[in-house]
Amino acid sequence: MSDREAPTAAADIKIVVDPDCAEIFVDGVIGATVRDGIVRMNLVNMRSTPDGQGQEHAVVGRLILSRSAVRNLHNALGQVMEGLFRRGDRGPAAKSEPPQE
Repeated sequence: MSDREAPTAAADIKIVVDPDCAEIFVDGVIGATVRDGIVRMNLVNMRSTPDGQGQEHAVVGRLILSRSAVRNLHNALGQVMEGLFRRGDRGPAAKSEPPQE
């Protein structure tokens, strides 16, 4: 999947980008919960503390998804990961596992 491609949607649905759509950079997810089939995730970035002596997680957004949206997101992220793997972006080197006895 290229940077411009969107996950596959139903053929009869037109996809447009809302002009007010915000782009959010996220370092990670903290505090994912599920209740009544709804998944809620806090999207966070690492920031320096005001005194500059440490770091803290700052919530920069919340993602709230229905069960079907979670499934679609999972599939889309799987496609992204496959594309990264094919291009050689395998992330940090895996730690070698001890030999099995």
